[in-house]
Amino acid sequence: MISKQSIIVAKWEFLRFFKWKQQLISYLLMMSVVAAVALWSYFTDESRSVYRIAVPANFTISNSEQFEFQRPTIALSEQLAQLTQQQTWHGVVTLADNEVVLHTLAAKKWQQQLETELNDFFRQQYALELNLTAEQLAQLEQPISLEFAYLDENFKGKDTPEKMIALAVLILLFIGLSTAFGQVLLSITGEKQQRVTEQLYAIVTPQQWMDGKVLGHSLSAMKAMLTSALVMLLSYIVVSVFVSDNGIDFNWLNCTVLAWLVPFALLGVLLSAYFMGAIAASIDDPNTSGKGAVMMITWLPMLFTFLVIDSPTGNAMTVLSWLPLTSFAAMPVRMAMVELAWWQPALSLLLLIASLYWLRRLAGRIFLRGMQMYGKEPSWGQIVGWALSNKTE
Repeated sequence: MISKQSIIVAKWEFLRFFKWKQQLISYLLMMSVVAAVALWSYFTDESRSVYRIAVPANFTISNSEQFEFQRPTIALSEQLAQLTQQQTWHGVVTLADNEVVLHTLAAKKWQQQLETELNDFFRQQYALELNLTAEQLAQLEQPISLEFAYLDENFKGKDTPEKMIALAVLILLFIGLSTAFGQVLLSITGEKQQRVTEQLYAIVTPQQWMDGKVLGHSLSAMKAMLTSALVMLLSYIVVSVFVSDNGIDFNWLNCTVLAWLVPFALLGVLLSAYFMGAIAASIDDPNTSGKGAVMMITWLPMLFTFLVIDSPTGNAMTVLSWLPLTSFAAMPVRMAMVELAWWQPALSLLLLIASLYWLRRLAGRIFLRGMQMYGKEPSWGQIVGWALSNKTE
């Protein structure tokens, strides 16, 4: 049970890294940058303009939404002169010895689209020379269309938006654990090097100290995940409105998955933070210790889940979603792509809670001994011995 002292420590640890004015300024700057990028993309979008292209008289290429093809009767030298003066054309196409040349003042993005249209035009010309009909040419150019029919009615699909939601879940968890990693390592090793352990032990017990630290840094990690999710959502809105011009559609948003994601993410971050705290307490100098890399083991659940994300109904994903050490990452991803009965995530959540309680006690024992050990780092055998001991105070 979380004590009052642990709540005080958690509040202090959370506010230690949370400066609301700085956070607000950062978010406003970030939103301004996203808006500036969106506006820049909108006003510099060359696909929204119409370009006049001079082509030889024997070209039967048709106009498109982006290109207007003109067939001047003046000499090529005069065409190029007018192109240089930017009076009449944006580009001049010439054909000599089966070599197509595009004359422009400089490289532009719209030239890639023009190249595509010229390739289509010459492909049609070659087809006519081979006596191919338009239907035959269209059939040759048509790629095979493979449709997928899934018999499992619980499988939602392998494409967006389901897979995108699953990938977003993994990204958010990675952001949260990265935030917790930095703060836990900095907080615990810093206090250990400053030798403030004895003073703090006179106020709170080691377990209360550990609980408060983990809870405070986990709240910071959840804050980082929430703000990152808001940035993702804002980016989606900006792209939908200013870039794609498709309007805003939130039908892809699965509220059920989001509702389950919060407890899984919080418990997963707590579980990982307890492990990080235990390892950090055994580090004497973070600049020379190799134990800091061990804390990155907590990123493995996201990696394992990502490797099997294309098989959400497979045995590997099923095992990961039930295994407490990986379920906080795998179960929300699996829920995003597969329709599950309510009791499956509920049971997985209960197993995760039980594992969290067990790891909390082990981490508290390691934290007690590790914070009192100065000058050298304990061996892995000592750490295991501390975890298996009964001493918690």
